[in-house]
Amino acid sequence: MPNTDRLTDSQREAIDTLTAAPQYAGASKLRIFMQLPAKHKAAYFREHFLVPCIATVIVIALCTFVIVRIVSPRERPALYAAVVDSSLPLGEAAKLEQSTEHELGADVIVDDYFDTTKDGISKLQTMISSEQIDVVIAPPTVFKELASYGYFSNLHEALPATEYGQLHAYTQDFRGFDDSQLADDVDDSGSGKGAAEPYGLKLECAGEWHRYADGSDALVGIVANTKQQANAQRFIDYLYH
Repeated sequence: MPNTDRLTDSQREAIDTLTAAPQYAGASKLRIFMQLPAKHKAAYFREHFLVPCIATVIVIALCTFVIVRIVSPRERPALYAAVVDSSLPLGEAAKLEQSTEHELGADVIVDDYFDTTKDGISKLQTMISSEQIDVVIAPPTVFKELASYGYFSNLHEALPATEYGQLHAYTQDFRGFDDSQLADDVDDSGSGKGAAEPYGLKLECAGEWHRYADGSDALVGIVANTKQQANAQRFIDYLYH
């Protein structure tokens, strides 16, 4: 067995280094970082802390964004017009939106993403129920269906007397919703059981409308629960001027 008394000082130093516990054994990464010489801190930070710090910042930013959107939702436009089943040619909704904003002097949305062959009706129903839509422009068959659900205002009551008098010749009657005479049958419905009222206006006679949609047989109606009735009136007046 070798005698350690015969080892040189350098050999003994090497053995002591190998058998000694690591300088930072058992210490946390943060403690090690704090104890490192300044010249080694940057490299240690990049290796052990950079990625977690970036991830934390991203999570905080996302949480802040979500909270702000919930607490401060987007301000509602002055008018939201739903255009159903390509009643406007592609790209014309944006032009109508821009011109209407100029006319009203306020934010307007003309949304033509309502396709009844897909989810257009359910989207309309959801947005109307949540009071997001003010006017609807739709082909006659779709307009008739929506009127039967009670979604539109009687234009004789919704429009000022002077404006209604000027537009009366362009109105079209549809049967609305009335469940007052229904039996208790759960399958029975009041859709289309109401009196025929002037819920729609034919846009084929609207001068401004024809700048965007020639030959369209669409109708426009004011949604019954709109909180923007004055702007809806101004929109209709603008289409017919």
